Amino acid sequence: MEAVLDKRAVFKFGYYWVGDEEASAEQVEFLRRLLYLPVGSKILMPFCGPGWYAHELSMWGFHVIGTEVSWEFLQEAKQRSLRLGLSATFLSADPLALPFQDEQFNGAMVVGNRFGMTGDEQNDLKFLSELARVMKRKARLVMALPHRDGLLQEFQERDWETMLDGNRILVFRKWDAMTGQMWEEWREIDSEANLRLFLVIYRVYTLTELEHLLQSCNFKLTNAFGNFIGGELSHKSRLMLIQALKD
Repeated sequence: MEAVLDKRAVFKFGYYWVGDEEASAEQVEFLRRLLYLPVGSKILMPFCGPGWYAHELSMWGFHVIGTEVSWEFLQEAKQRSLRLGLSATFLSADPLALPFQDEQFNGAMVVGNRFGMTGDEQNDLKFLSELARVMKRKARLVMALPHRDGLLQEFQERDWETMLDGNRILVFRKWDAMTGQMWEEWREIDSEANLRLFLVIYRVYTLTELEHLLQSCNFKLTNAFGNFIGGELSHKSRLMLIQALKD
């Protein structure tokens, strides 16, 4: 049995990447419009995962740099970029200590639910502060994240999830309303019948809470949507897509 208790350690696991390779092309079209930047702009994509969204954005002619801490994801992203002949660059980097000089990027895009996975709002502030540091003034930040209200609308204490490697895990959940944290226990049995146990606490935000964090890091929220076709953000929206401008 393996238990993961270190909040920072969960960044290294690919279990919690939200995305679909086939859908990424359609989704990144809307996210690209939220960036509202000319072709050739330098875009940072932290938590890039296997690179699906970074690859699609690179196909549009943007200079994309993706950062990741999962070695498996990083290798997959690099190999696919090479196979497709794309110019996207992928680096291993701590999201709380980005290896870039100040004011290097015209924009940044964060897609998926690994933002908040430390379960610690202060770490999320550190991450947004790092983004602000490496982004130019008036640069645009686009985020596609889980929306707390929508998640709670369909909350299930127990269910099964299929991972990227095809394995299925049993998930037990507990919602802590006081802290805005979701507690999850993941149980996976591998091909050799060994039990792996992961304990994860992650922070899920409302739009109001996220806006407060953004303002604390010199970002101004300019737009918010509930899906990838520009629908209104409501209490039933499982995702929130936001556009912010660095002051």
